[in-house]
Amino acid sequence: MNQSELLLDVSTHALLHLEFKKLDKRLSLAEKNNILVQYLKPIVKSHQYRLVKKTTKSWLQMGRKLNTDFEATLNQERERLQQMSSTDLYQFIALIQEIETELDTKAQYSLAHAIDLNARYGKVLVCVVDEDLTSSFDEDGLMTKATQILFIGDEKLKDQFSSIVDKSTGFQSVIAYEDENHLRIELFRL
Repeated sequence: MNQSELLLDVSTHALLHLEFKKLDKRLSLAEKNNILVQYLKPIVKSHQYRLVKKTTKSWLQMGRKLNTDFEATLNQERERLQQMSSTDLYQFIALIQEIETELDTKAQYSLAHAIDLNARYGKVLVCVVDEDLTSSFDEDGLMTKATQILFIGDEKLKDQFSSIVDKSTGFQSVIAYEDENHLRIELFRL
């Protein structure tokens, strides 16, 4: 999980924890804040959540302030993270990160005529082929035009790459070119 996903996960679980506590009895603002602070404390110390330690610490500081509605603040943060996590740009970046992780490689960004075919990271070459990737997304993070991803590698890894792209829920992929070791796909917004 990346940082935004972890923060979304932490905030959602903290708020769910509070909701279950509210089922037992009516809670004051101070009690709600204390329950959320107590829930978040171990997360700050957890190695699993080290990516979000700084943000979680700042949330803890907010929750410890007197007369602060920490539940409302955490709900706002959760909504912001949820909106940010649902944009096409965010999903595209998550897709590229998943490809890099699964294939143990790094993606290049290049114009079609400027791709360095020898610049492989690991066993494969993955390249986002676009004249201006930022023009493929608007200011709200929605995909406005299709973009292409080129894969070069052996057939087994090509199938793995194809599988990763196919399971992406935010985009439709169309094969633009394919042979034994090459696959170029075009991604469209669903």
